[in-house]
Amino acid sequence: MKTSAADIHPVNHSNDRPGVLLRLLGALALYICFGLLAEYAYASKGETSPMQSTSGSVWLLTENGSYANALLLETDVSFDISGIIARATVKQRFRNTGSMWAEGIYVFPLPENAAVDNFKLQIGERQIAGQIQERALAKKTYESARNQGKQAGLIEQQRANVFTTSLANISPGEEITVEIEYQQTLDYKDGNYRLRFPMVIGPRFNAINNSRAQHVNDTDVSTVITEAQVNPVYLHISLDAGIPLERLESTYHDIDIKQTDTHRYSIALTAEKVSADRDFELVWTPESSHQPQTAVFTEKHQGYEYALLTVLPPELDLLGQQLLPRDVVFILDVSGSMSGTSIEQAKASLIQSLDRLDPQDRFNIIWFNNRTERLYPRTMPATTDNIHYASRFVDSLQADGGTVMLPALTLALSDQPGPSRVRQIIFLTDGNVDNEQALFSLINQHLGDNRLFTIGIGSAPNSYFMRKAARAGRGSFTYIGDIDEVQQKTNALLQKLESPALINIGLNIQGLDVEFFPDPVADLYLGEPLMVLIRGRQLDNQITAFGDYGESSWQQTVKLQDGKNHSGIHTAWARNKIASLLEQHHDADTEENRIELKQQIVQTSIDHHLVSRFTSLVAVDVTPVNSSGLLHSEKLKTNLPQGWKLGQNLQPARQQILMAQIHLPQTATSASLHLIIAFMLFSLAMVFYLIRKML
Repeated sequence: MKTSAADIHPVNHSNDRPGVLLRLLGALALYICFGLLAEYAYASKGETSPMQSTSGSVWLLTENGSYANALLLETDVSFDISGIIARATVKQRFRNTGSMWAEGIYVFPLPENAAVDNFKLQIGERQIAGQIQERALAKKTYESARNQGKQAGLIEQQRANVFTTSLANISPGEEITVEIEYQQTLDYKDGNYRLRFPMVIGPRFNAINNSRAQHVNDTDVSTVITEAQVNPVYLHISLDAGIPLERLESTYHDIDIKQTDTHRYSIALTAEKVSADRDFELVWTPESSHQPQTAVFTEKHQGYEYALLTVLPPELDLLGQQLLPRDVVFILDVSGSMSGTSIEQAKASLIQSLDRLDPQDRFNIIWFNNRTERLYPRTMPATTDNIHYASRFVDSLQADGGTVMLPALTLALSDQPGPSRVRQIIFLTDGNVDNEQALFSLINQHLGDNRLFTIGIGSAPNSYFMRKAARAGRGSFTYIGDIDEVQQKTNALLQKLESPALINIGLNIQGLDVEFFPDPVADLYLGEPLMVLIRGRQLDNQITAFGDYGESSWQQTVKLQDGKNHSGIHTAWARNKIASLLEQHHDADTEENRIELKQQIVQTSIDHHLVSRFTSLVAVDVTPVNSSGLLHSEKLKTNLPQGWKLGQNLQPARQQILMAQIHLPQTATSASLHLIIAFMLFSLAMVFYLIRKML
């Protein structure tokens, strides 16, 4: 059958354009809608997926279709302790179990007084030593090596007690070891030496955003947190006490102790390895006849003389001074991060403190989470009825919400002691906030004649905040990590509060170019030693320390020639100088002063080969190994602190967002905007559909 020309109708493509556009718009709308539904489905189930993560890390697809991290980590820590100086070596072994080249980024804590001065990168049989550089230059060196396919490592200090290891171009199946060395000066307090090694960083609450998300102006200290036990830690300690010991024990972990010589001990974890979910603490007590009264360690380095001076004043409670009546204000953190065992420890400590108040004392209680409240409008007499009422009230408090400290601390500091009274503030918290500097500034500006004491609560408190807040508040600090410690540690702190402090402490040091730290010297409380690091030229043999105690004066002279030579004193001095310069840098009122102070920090750090806020250690292998140019960046998971639960401490409903995630760029579109766009596209598609039907 033939078709005539009249039977042939040309196809009008222009009339089909609405249909094509309709299909495109519909597909786009469905893609966005179902993508968002999938995202919320993952979030509601709490599953780990790229959609759920707000991290910038790369997730690797496994054979069964699930997503997993390819980098594993083990940490081996060894300490060599001699006298009051501890030398630590931390080995982090990264293993790429995936099939792609990887870059690992790991955030980890160190003691707040750690002086990181050595870094090695071990790749197979090769060892590459890290070089100290100004931070921006070190970062540029690392990134250049990474982009050229070279294996490289970078150690950066993000906060006083938080560091990051970056490791580039780990080949599939390869293991690379990062070796970090640091030194710290040990605490001696209440007749005990203490070594504290932090193993985990508690997620920090951002008070400005009211979330556990990082402030945009803060340095990145984020990790990917998991409730699964990852990153096992092996730990060994070689202790040369130098004196007979009455007690040697670990506060929170089971340990095996072997005495290898008269005053030497080898200490290891009983379990061989432990999960990195709580701080490790070793405590040893000298026999009573060997309690140190004075100790001097000296060192010569690059033309300077250095000295570490420790003086234990006489027992202050034996000097017969009478303490004035007290106004005691308790601040209790009842935020979500304190839920579980932490809030029980804090409440038990506070109730015990209430029972120690004398009838002439007065008290009040402030508690906070997202809100700040107080029990009474003013301090009340410590009568039996008031104490019982307050104790029952404290016992009823529950932990929930965000950690907004500033209003609570502002309220506590809003008053000053009256005539012939002492005003003491006791702050019970885990300290897991990211606005420490704002809190320190508040204390410095409004402390007046108040005294601030901190009690660090939980398995992984922010020890940097605890120590520095107490120092700024001219008080003292302690930690409570277990309910069994409440009575002993609370009593020890309360004895300090019930005894007058040694104040107006000074040093008489003769010599050239003398610098000592801390400067000024903080007040000393019962059981606390005077510890000062000194540098100078042609130092006089005698150094005199003096101070006031109530209506009495105290002084003591120490001879440098009696000191023992000890390596590392210059490192401890430099670490303290850098900390002092950083405080001045933060408080500087002009850009010119900040630039000058930054230059001093950089120079001191480079002179002593130390990582600081403005310097980093970088190691680069000269031989390129990754010629593909492809590199998958991954943040390694870290544990939640022991006693924390994601569902209790970090509930999304309360916007307790994990700070342990990298933030996407600020140009990212929010889910709510995605929904609006999807609705508009769907509506537009329906309009086209109706128009087409009418045609």
